[in-house]
Amino acid sequence: MRNKVIWSFLSLVALATGGLVAGCDSDAKITKSAEGDSCTKTSDCDDGLRCEQGTCFKTAGHIDNSGGGTNGSAGEPAVVGPPPPVLGGPGESCTKRADCENGLSCFSQRCTAGAEMGAGGEGPGPGPILGGPGETCVLTSDCSKGFACLPGGFRGESGVGVGVCTPLDSGLKPTGSECGAECVTAADCCELPVALHVALGAYSCSDLAELVADVTCATATGVPGELCLAYSVYCDGQCGKNTWACTDGTCEYTAKCTKAGTVVGGCPPLTRGGNPISACDTKTSKCVQAAPAGCTTDASCFTPTQQAIVGSAADVCSDGECACFKETGGCYRKCSEALDCPVGYSCDKDTSLCMPQGSCTTDAQCINRSGDSRLKCVDGTCTQPPCEHDIDCNPGGLIDGFFSSVCGPEKVCVDLGCSSDDECGTYRNVEGGVRSFCATVPTTKAAPAPVSAITD
Repeated sequence: MRNKVIWSFLSLVALATGGLVAGCDSDAKITKSAEGDSCTKTSDCDDGLRCEQGTCFKTAGHIDNSGGGTNGSAGEPAVVGPPPPVLGGPGESCTKRADCENGLSCFSQRCTAGAEMGAGGEGPGPGPILGGPGETCVLTSDCSKGFACLPGGFRGESGVGVGVCTPLDSGLKPTGSECGAECVTAADCCELPVALHVALGAYSCSDLAELVADVTCATATGVPGELCLAYSVYCDGQCGKNTWACTDGTCEYTAKCTKAGTVVGGCPPLTRGGNPISACDTKTSKCVQAAPAGCTTDASCFTPTQQAIVGSAADVCSDGECACFKETGGCYRKCSEALDCPVGYSCDKDTSLCMPQGSCTTDAQCINRSGDSRLKCVDGTCTQPPCEHDIDCNPGGLIDGFFSSVCGPEKVCVDLGCSSDDECGTYRNVEGGVRSFCATVPTTKAAPAPVSAITD
């Protein structure tokens, strides 16, 4: 029985094989693609056609005698190869300038009439037209020389996978000046400190003049004495050339003092920007900077005596509220995150102090804040990253002018600096404080100092 099954199976195979052989016809023709049909190679197409871009097209020299050819009449040469790419007209979408008709630029992914931005390539014949500043792109090779294709939008617009041609260099040089000076000349220090307005009940020198009009200032004490002192050291006409000096952008009271109290002949309590001044040293007849609070640890800001909080008038440290800055012995309100600090300061996680942005004690702090492993902590300040172009210092780009650093002559990023006082905010970023000046950076800058957190 088993042998019969096997022989039956072999018989079926033989019949099938014979049928296939009989079905093969050496004279059968292979159907080829006609004009416009798909192909992978020219041999796939009918005679007189060639395969271009996956489609069969008529070849050069082919004559269309049908009277209905592509060119419209018999005997004329047919269209050769694939049709040229359709370029965008005004207002049509694009991803780079080469997508647009001649004379148009690609801005915000739309073909727009504009000046020629340049042409790429140096070989014979015109090269691809490359994008200029602000034109959309996909690769840096889509942009003219001196530009890079950065992801993101231009003037707030964006597109998936589309960037803009951004200048590598701004052409600007560091000014050597920076915002934050309390003064530029001694005369700048002749201004009534904002911090004294409420305490004195006077908001201007005119107010002070009225309040002391009937007071004998030479012998006045108490509140009248404070008013007379303020009028003599801060106000025009009374604030003489030998009253103040501006040193490295900071006001210093230089007039001789003869009395220890806050009376005429004594020392003013604050500078224009609110920096404290101590009482008169009658032995030297000089007003010196206020002595530090004298803390040595965070705990010593609260016990055995509640120390005053630097920068907060009449406020003292609660238990756990303050951190001690040992370099000056001052107690400052702690921070726990950057939002606790004024603008321009960040919260140092190691000390819980609001330190100027860029200040540091370890290399790790610089790396963690910037995400750049190349940075180092040198003399309390994070070094700037190395660079080749201005764009290396401004990942966000240079097109709209929103950048603050440029690549310096030593190939490291340096602050662009300010060029006028109008660019500057308040002195030491104090809310409601006085404006700061744009001044030349002093050769020897003071070590970075903290400020108290504005909240916690």
